[in-house]
Amino acid sequence: MPETAPSDWRRFTGVGFSQKALKAAAARKTEIRHAIRVSAAVGAAFALATLLRLPQGYWAVFTAVIVVQSSLGATITASMERFMGTVVGALAGAVAAYFHAKWPEFGGVILCVTVALLSFVVSVRPALKVAPVTAVIMLIGQTTHMDPLIAASLRVAEITVGSLVGVAATLLIFPARAHASVVTSIQKIAGLQAHILDSYVLMLRGAPGPTDSLKAQDDLRAALAKLQTSMTEADRENASKLSERSVSDALPRTLWRLRNDTVMVGRTLREPLPAEILAPAAADMLEAGAKFLRGAADLLAGGARPDRVAFAEAHQTFQACVEGLREKGLTRGLEFDDAARVFGLVFAIENLFGNLGDFDERIEEAVAKKD
Repeated sequence: MPETAPSDWRRFTGVGFSQKALKAAAARKTEIRHAIRVSAAVGAAFALATLLRLPQGYWAVFTAVIVVQSSLGATITASMERFMGTVVGALAGAVAAYFHAKWPEFGGVILCVTVALLSFVVSVRPALKVAPVTAVIMLIGQTTHMDPLIAASLRVAEITVGSLVGVAATLLIFPARAHASVVTSIQKIAGLQAHILDSYVLMLRGAPGPTDSLKAQDDLRAALAKLQTSMTEADRENASKLSERSVSDALPRTLWRLRNDTVMVGRTLREPLPAEILAPAAADMLEAGAKFLRGAADLLAGGARPDRVAFAEAHQTFQACVEGLREKGLTRGLEFDDAARVFGLVFAIENLFGNLGDFDERIEEAVAKKD
């Protein structure tokens, strides 16, 4: 009987398959943890609603599914919005149910007017978006036979149970803080901006990079918007005393300024730089800036401090090159558009240097506060 090759034996015993499954699970660790949190919240909400004998306990389960988010701050935000929306909708529904019981022949009109009023409120306060839904359910759902105030109280109780369970599940099961999401977002944004700067370096050195500038800027704007959402969630956690946010509001503003700097640099490099003698120093400066940006972002996650000396030396070399252009009068013969692009590049790089320094300072403040 021929021997089975080791690779065949591993495949036969499923070892190879198991290793692939473990790698796939590790890559989706965040999603798996979220799924476990939601599942646990649903089970707890169902058990608690059954124990309390809530007549429509499934609303507690629905609420648990809806409010459990990827971070504690997001869960708290979703819970508060659903609770406030439910309270407003339940009160409006109770009033509407009273009028419906008094004039049942105008039930359709009462329903439409109630929804219209609540929709107006939601347009002013989007956080109350579940209010119209709650009112409609109270008017046409299974609680129409109850006293309006009792029905409203039960609905609020059901939503409260689901919200509290959702917050508890997020807090206790694989707890995820919004601050971690803030750090991840900052690192992603820094990486995207550094990648854009790397593409500019290649352009200045005569080898255009593969970066699609429009898509890169779109990705950058989306990441900045996500950072702002994470900051809001972290604020909610901080207000609830469940965690502390170390990143200041100034840091996202600095990242927006850096994004504007990369746009300005890109505009000056749409065509070959007229003053070719400036290209090597500009490329070295942008390359040092990209490294410094990545290093500063890594510091926020516990990495080593960026090389400030190399960054400052690249800036001094760039300034010396610009001074040489001015002293030799090499820009005097340039046409207006070409001169504008050269001085525009100098202005954009100087802004980039200053904003990178501000970014590093904001990171240092966050690290000191965290320690």
